Amino acid sequence: MSLNGIDVASYQAGMNVGEVAGDFVLVKATEGIDYTNLEFNGHAKQTLSAGKKLGVYHFIRNDSDIKQQADYFLTVVKPFIGKTMLVLDFENTTGSTIQNRAGVGLAKQWLDYVYQQTGVRPVLYTGINCENSLDWSSVVNANYGLWIAQYNNYNVVNGYQPRDLYGSLKHWKTAVMFQYTSTGRLRGWNGNLDFDVFYGDKSAWDKYAKATKAVKPKPAGPKWVKEKKTYTLKTAVKLRTAPSTSASVIAVLPAGSTVTTDQAIIQGGYRWVRQPRSNGYAYMATGPIGNTLEYVK
Repeated sequence: MSLNGIDVASYQAGMNVGEVAGDFVLVKATEGIDYTNLEFNGHAKQTLSAGKKLGVYHFIRNDSDIKQQADYFLTVVKPFIGKTMLVLDFENTTGSTIQNRAGVGLAKQWLDYVYQQTGVRPVLYTGINCENSLDWSSVVNANYGLWIAQYNNYNVVNGYQPRDLYGSLKHWKTAVMFQYTSTGRLRGWNGNLDFDVFYGDKSAWDKYAKATKAVKPKPAGPKWVKEKKTYTLKTAVKLRTAPSTSASVIAVLPAGSTVTTDQAIIQGGYRWVRQPRSNGYAYMATGPIGNTLEYVK
């Protein structure tokens, strides 16, 4: 048995992924240490509300610390851990992505760390050329599954039409999942979609989402506290996707704007507050620790 589904990112902004055909949705969550897909929370919640299986993925970069990348990813996807497949997106292309043999070691470092922190064994996504050309034996031997990508052409594919892989895998015996086109079309969305087939049923998917080993509890860190309050900004302030000065900026609010919050926390040298939004949350620093009224009143 197999399942059909799609993977989405910010390109599918405005799409209700729960309403289109398919058994599962994989949603881009993060990239590097400073980018969060603004559609992530909405698409993840739509997927689960529709009774579909969920996967979430991180796009690895070679210009920032791997552990920091993994921690950033885990912070963003934390509400869904235990309900979702965790995936590392490894692309052998130019620019700031991983593009050499050392990258395999970086990928394994990310996979190992996420497994250690969650007990959930993540899956690796990459293209067939990358799978064939690099030595993935360390990742295969550590029992991480493979989501493979390969397109034969860029002709439009109307509705799910899974096919066999052209060529063959060199390091893995089999793939968990196959992304076979980037030009799929489904009723309910006027644009291209990546089509994927998962080689298993829903119970098999659930095994990739559940922890397979116990995780040692982390030492207690900063805790969020309830704080229902409306702030008026003294100066322009950035709303971010996470409580970190390196997180992506959602918007820059001008002085005089008001922000209504539900929780607060002190971490990273700043006091942060959380603003509920229709598609998740935004985070705002009220000021550096020791001077929490610098930005707001």
